[in-house]
Amino acid sequence: MSVILAMAGVFLIVLGNLKRHGVEGEAVSELQEWISSGHRVYYYVRLPGAAPQSAPPRFIEVGPEPQGPVGTVVPVVYDSRKPSRARTGKLADIDLSDEWGGVKAFWGTGFACIGLGLVHILVFH
Repeated sequence: MSVILAMAGVFLIVLGNLKRHGVEGEAVSELQEWISSGHRVYYYVRLPGAAPQSAPPRFIEVGPEPQGPVGTVVPVVYDSRKPSRARTGKLADIDLSDEWGGVKAFWGTGFACIGLGLVHILVFH
């Protein structure tokens, strides 16, 4: 359970990073899979000025419907420091203001779980 909470905290921290360090760009869908909760779509981010032979940053989104067939170019917001942290859409679409309390709760719970896990390892091993 603590791992799940910590991962949720990390996920929400990533969304917060996009709000602060997000850069708008383009992503291309390269694979789509149907799963029980909808679709899993694999994207790569087109970085301006990247060498053609370099591997582009990739990310995955799960949602109800893909935005088009494989090869569709979609708007994306990615973290300028780590472009694999990305989300499709425009920067204006990322609105965490109404979720900020939840973000803090997950951060606190996630960091607390990580801390308790480390204490448990250090004390009992």
